Amino acid sequence: MRDASPGTPAVDRLTELLVAVEAPRDRLPLLLALADAVSGVDARRAAALAHDAAELALSLADLPARAEALFVGGRCADLNLEHGHALAQYDEALRAFEATGDDRAAARTLRAISFVHDTLGDFSRALDSQFRALELDERTGDQGSQAATLRTIGVVYSRSDDPRTGLDYYRRSLALATRPEDAIERGKTLNNIGINLKNLGQYAEAHAALVEAHQLFVALGLPLQQSATLNNLGLVLEKQGDAAGAERTLRAALDLSESTGYRLGVAHANLALGRLCLAQGRHAEALLWLTAALADCERYRLKPTEYECHEALADYHERAGDHGAALRHFRRFHALEREVQTEAARDKLRALTIQLELKAARRETELERERQGVLTRANADLDALNVALTEANLQKTMLLDQLERQTYEDALTGLANRRRLDQRLADEFALALRHGRPLAVAMADLDHFKAVNDRFSHAVGDAALRATARLLASQVRHTDLVARFGGEEFVIVLVETDDDAARRVCEKLRAAVANHGWTAIHPGLSLTLSIGLCADTSVPSHDRMLAMADRNLYSAKAAGRNRVVG
Repeated sequence: MRDASPGTPAVDRLTELLVAVEAPRDRLPLLLALADAVSGVDARRAAALAHDAAELALSLADLPARAEALFVGGRCADLNLEHGHALAQYDEALRAFEATGDDRAAARTLRAISFVHDTLGDFSRALDSQFRALELDERTGDQGSQAATLRTIGVVYSRSDDPRTGLDYYRRSLALATRPEDAIERGKTLNNIGINLKNLGQYAEAHAALVEAHQLFVALGLPLQQSATLNNLGLVLEKQGDAAGAERTLRAALDLSESTGYRLGVAHANLALGRLCLAQGRHAEALLWLTAALADCERYRLKPTEYECHEALADYHERAGDHGAALRHFRRFHALEREVQTEAARDKLRALTIQLELKAARRETELERERQGVLTRANADLDALNVALTEANLQKTMLLDQLERQTYEDALTGLANRRRLDQRLADEFALALRHGRPLAVAMADLDHFKAVNDRFSHAVGDAALRATARLLASQVRHTDLVARFGGEEFVIVLVETDDDAARRVCEKLRAAVANHGWTAIHPGLSLTLSIGLCADTSVPSHDRMLAMADRNLYSAKAAGRNRVVG
């Protein structure tokens, strides 16, 4: 792998050549090479370069180059966590590779599509893409590509909590990656094998696999892969009881990650070192490592690792006897965990929407081709084709309207969803600041709702959520917004409403729920509502208002529930 860090000789040379070259056909390979070179360290810059390459290739009618540019664009979108856009780019690249008959590139793209579905938790689609790639590999007889596909199938099984099946696929991949040109793939597979063996408690075998992977990456001069493998090796050494070796290895991983700008590796190494020191009773050192890990996670928005940091810091403060700080970190851990789960669900919906749009676009293209063929054969059928076109456009409009509604509407309750809430609250907060108007946000949660599902069934719980949604919507103005935040949580945005008026509205909502005839849904059913309120527009952002309302909701729960705190 080339040294692709910004400002390195390789990148600088490509940049200089791109500035010097004017002929479009000569610029195109330089754009592609530069986009690929910086994609791992500056995905947004790489995405812009890939877009320019795709446009230039289109103007030159160079389909293979356009396919490659779309693939790099998809990889950049994936690195930027824009999963829906990544799927769209990869899908277009796949069709272009298929059109040019490039089966190896098509298999590579299917593997990339699989990783996006895997990230979104859609393991069925992930595996479907992988097995399609494997069919292409077997048809072409490309042993290296087949090894890569078998490894990535193993990754999907491993991430879906089936490490033994994942390990089987890794070993099949390793058996194929025997040529010198397969060295990188072999190193990746050995690293994956080490991770699974660690998770299965086979530490000696895990240690051997990771050492071999690290030696390969050192020989190949791949510092980023070395740092990732050292992080894994450090965790194995700790499990083996070699605390000193674990610390040396993790420090080496940290140095490599920092030198290559691999921020996730930096965060993982700091977190592992913090946990290691904490386990040894080296509390002061543990706090330094954990604080550094948290700072990196917050700066680079590494949420899954960030909530692990809060969990570790909660453990640290609990051991130190600072139960208040421990509780704050524990609450932040749970809040971030919920955010990650909510974002994953939103990404799944976005991916589904894109899949539907892609299918609709393909069908529209097929219909257009059919119509053109009929027009060529017989002008007499023109009127009938115009009718068909009108109907197709009407159906398309209806589908787009439906997709738009699904994008902003909660499927169970019909209320606004998180996406709509985020947009509307941001707009109302900006208006309140601009015109000096009051604004209030309330976060409401049905008390002991898990008991409703456990005692009466999830069907009764769903009916109760729908009834609660109707109650809340009926008690506020049409200019206000009621949204389902997730589970049994709701958010109410009260525009041009000061603190006193907002409290009155919240009390009305609380009373409406407490006094509702819940037995109409199921005998013995009763519900109450706890509400946290924030009407302070002097905070830095609308997100902060929502966080304060959430904090007050915790206080309402702690004070006995069925009350308003703000």
